[in-house]
Amino acid sequence: MVILWYNEFTMKDALSSNDLENNSPKTLFQKDLVALRRFYSEKVLSLVEKNIDVLLRDYTAWQTALTTMARSLGVEATNANEIPNIIERATFAKVKDALFLKKPKKILLGIAGPGAVGKETIKNGLGFDTVINTTTRPKRSYENHGEHYHFVDDSTFRDIASQDSFVVSMERPDRGKYGIQKRDLEKVLLRSKVAVVEESPASLISLREYIKTYKDSELILTYILPPSPVLPHLAARLANRCQGSGDDFRLAIASTLNLRQLDEFSSVMDAITKGVNVIFVVNDSVENAVRKVKDLVG
Repeated sequence: MVILWYNEFTMKDALSSNDLENNSPKTLFQKDLVALRRFYSEKVLSLVEKNIDVLLRDYTAWQTALTTMARSLGVEATNANEIPNIIERATFAKVKDALFLKKPKKILLGIAGPGAVGKETIKNGLGFDTVINTTTRPKRSYENHGEHYHFVDDSTFRDIASQDSFVVSMERPDRGKYGIQKRDLEKVLLRSKVAVVEESPASLISLREYIKTYKDSELILTYILPPSPVLPHLAARLANRCQGSGDDFRLAIASTLNLRQLDEFSSVMDAITKGVNVIFVVNDSVENAVRKVKDLVG
């Protein structure tokens, strides 16, 4: 799907012709970083700028993808930086109307988005009951078994899968296996009106048929985006995280901000065409993001 975006739309579609006449995409990226000085330290932004050539392909790809998403929703924007907020308003209005008509008794709120966008923080801020996922990846120092994930080894994961106990499962290259167990999902749905699960868009979409087994229940796929400019914000947040953890920023770019994220974004577009309830949430602040979602489903 990412390749299709490149073929169908040029960068002139994603950025104004005036911008392109006067600046190269690299120059535009550098200008965006200057504008982000009020959000991030010079040390963080310097780290991003040192890796700008690695990030440039993703920078232009995100701009094109956002433009395509807006057009698929039937909305137009003269400025690419307006698109995240525009598609947020468009999707919220659509899902609000759907919830008013269906009045579901149970909501499965799926949380997804690119790396470093703040999914975990928003999920915690919502305060809704959370489905605990199962994974084979190593436990991080701040994580607890049974709270952040059920941490299991490969053999245990295979045993669970062989018993058909996963609603959905997948393997992420170099990151381990992940799955949502039926018992964990059912436990939360039985006791709570809103159940939150954080997963990839494709995995969340696959839960749509399962949620239909619960009468008067709806799935809402919530895709978190940073404010514009999207890729510079994501890169700066990732750089800030790497500086705190000591992780290699260039390696983190490859695993967190590469075109795999855009493939996930394309699956969200596919979900919309299939009638899945999808909302985009711009994480300009955690408080605002949490409030917007709670006002919709709380």
